[in-house]
Amino acid sequence: MKIKELALCMMAVLATGTVYGSQPNAKNIEPKTPIYLDQQWTNAERQKFYFTPQGSYLIPYAWYLALESANKRNPFNDPKNIRRYGYLVDEHYSSDNPDKLPVGFAKEPVVQGEAWLGYTCAACHTNDIRYKGQTVRVDGAPALADFTAFLDGLNAALDSTLNNEKRFNRFANAVLGVNSDPAARLNLKNQVAEHTDWLKGFANRSKPTHAYGAGRVDAFGVIMNEVFGRDLDVAENVKVPDAPVSYPFLWGTPQHDFVQWNGSAFNPFGRNVGEVLGTFGRVNLDITSPEFGKTTARARELFELERLVANLDKPRWPEALLGQIDQASAFRGQVLYTQAHNGEESCADCHSLPDSTGHYPSTPPEENLFGVTFIKTHMIPLADIGTDPLMAKNFALRSVKTGNAAPVLPAPFTNAENLPAPLLLSILVGTAAQNSILDAQPPFSPLESAELIGYRQKAAGLPPYLPPNLLAYRARPLDGIWATAPYLHNGSVASLYELLLPPAERSQVFYVGNREFDSDKIGFKSRPSKNGFRLDTHLPGNSNFGHIYGADLNEDQRHDLLEFLKTL
Repeated sequence: MKIKELALCMMAVLATGTVYGSQPNAKNIEPKTPIYLDQQWTNAERQKFYFTPQGSYLIPYAWYLALESANKRNPFNDPKNIRRYGYLVDEHYSSDNPDKLPVGFAKEPVVQGEAWLGYTCAACHTNDIRYKGQTVRVDGAPALADFTAFLDGLNAALDSTLNNEKRFNRFANAVLGVNSDPAARLNLKNQVAEHTDWLKGFANRSKPTHAYGAGRVDAFGVIMNEVFGRDLDVAENVKVPDAPVSYPFLWGTPQHDFVQWNGSAFNPFGRNVGEVLGTFGRVNLDITSPEFGKTTARARELFELERLVANLDKPRWPEALLGQIDQASAFRGQVLYTQAHNGEESCADCHSLPDSTGHYPSTPPEENLFGVTFIKTHMIPLADIGTDPLMAKNFALRSVKTGNAAPVLPAPFTNAENLPAPLLLSILVGTAAQNSILDAQPPFSPLESAELIGYRQKAAGLPPYLPPNLLAYRARPLDGIWATAPYLHNGSVASLYELLLPPAERSQVFYVGNREFDSDKIGFKSRPSKNGFRLDTHLPGNSNFGHIYGADLNEDQRHDLLEFLKTL
C-alpha cells in the first residue's frame, strides 16, 4: 500500500494492518494492529508470503482445527496458546486465511482425500517489534518462535485427546460429525495414535540436549536427521541437533552469492527444498520404489515465494516511531565503520556498503552464463571470527551412511558406504528438487527454469559455484540490521550495543522472547516473562565470544556507530 492511500484506510483500520510511513497519529493505532513498514510488498503479496503452502505436512487440517490444548478446553489454535510458542497471530485475518492460522502456517491441498496443515517460510522469517504500545511488523525478519516447544505442545494435545474420552468425543464430533458411526470414530482414533507416534519420532530426532528457546533452531541438524534418518531410513545417521542458530533475515538474500550462516548454499531452489524437508516435507528415497525421488516439496509455490523475497526491501528505521536518527552522530559513525583501526580491517571490509548508485561489490557478469551478478559476501574462518564454532563444524565434519541409496549415487560416489554429510545432502536434496520441478504445474518455461535456480550457472568452461569455505561464517551487508536481534549466528548477544563490547562484558545470561524494543541499545529488552526463555551463553553451542570488532571504542564512538547502523 502506498502512503497516499493511508488516509482512506485509517478510518476503517485495514483488516491486514497499516503501512507505516510518517503518519502523525501512530499513537492512536490499536496496539494489536501491526504497523507495516514499507518494504515494497502490497498487502496481497504479504498474505501470499504468509499462507502459501510449500509441501509441509504437519497434521491433517481438520484435526488441527478440532484439537484442544493439552490442559485446557480452548482450541489449540487459540491466539493465547499460539503466542505461548512465539508465533504471530493473524489478528485481522483476510480471505487468504479464513481459519485464522498463525502467520507462517498454511492449508496444504488435499492429498489422499484430506487437507493438511504445514509450515511456510513466514513462520521463521516474520517478526513483530513493540515500542511504546505500538506493534511494528517486520517482514523477512528473524522470528522469535520456539519450534521445539510448539512440537511438544502439539504432541501433548494429541496425547490428551487420545487419553481423555470426553475430549476425544469432542474432537471426533468436530472432525467426523456428531452422528458419525462407532467404526469411523475408532478408525479416527487409530489414525490419531499412529500420527502421534510419527510426530513424536520427529520431535525426538529434533530434540536438542539443551533447549534452543525462542528464535533459534539447529536447522541443518533437523534437516539432516530427517533426510538421512527418516527418508533414507538409516537410524545411525541421526545425531543430536545441538548447534542452534538464529533464523536469518531474508531481505537481499536472493541477490547474494552464497547464503546460510556457513555460506553453504548458492542455489535458492535447492536451499528451499531442503527447508521443506526439514519442516515435515518428505522425499521418497527407497530405490526399489517407482516413486523414488518423489517429494512433497512444491516447486511452483516455492518459486513464487522466492520471487516475493526477491522484491522484499530492507526495513528502514521508522524515525517517527522509534526516534530521530542523529545525523551528525551517524556521519561520525560512518567514518568509524569505513576506517581500519588498531591494525584490524574496517567493518566495511567484511560487511560491505553500497556505492553512490546503490550497488554493492559484486561478482563479475562474465563468469555467469546469464551475465547476472551477485553481491559478494565474505567467509570469515572460524579461527578469525572466534564465534561459537559448533554449527559450522557439525555441518562440515559430519559423515553419514548412504544406506540403500548407495547403488544410485552419481559417479564417482556410486556404492560408497559413507560420504561427507554436505555432499550426500546435496545429492539427495538435488534428487528431490529435480523431481519437484518435473511435477510442477504449470511446467516451468526455460526462462523460469533459469530464474528458479537463481541464475546460479557459471559461463561455459568455468567451474560450478561451490561454497568457498564451510569452516567459516558468512559476513553479509548489514542493511536493516537494526531489526534482527539477537545477534551473532547463534543469537547469543542481546543487542548491537553489546556486540560492540568486549565479550567478557556482554550479558552471559539474558531472556529471549520479549518483543519490547530497546531503541538505545538496538535489541529486545531482556526480562523474565511467562513465555520467555533464559539463554545461558555458557552452554554448548551458545557461546557469545568472538567477533571482537569495536571492542576498543569509547562510549561516544559506540553511540556514533550505532546511529550509523540505524541508517542502513
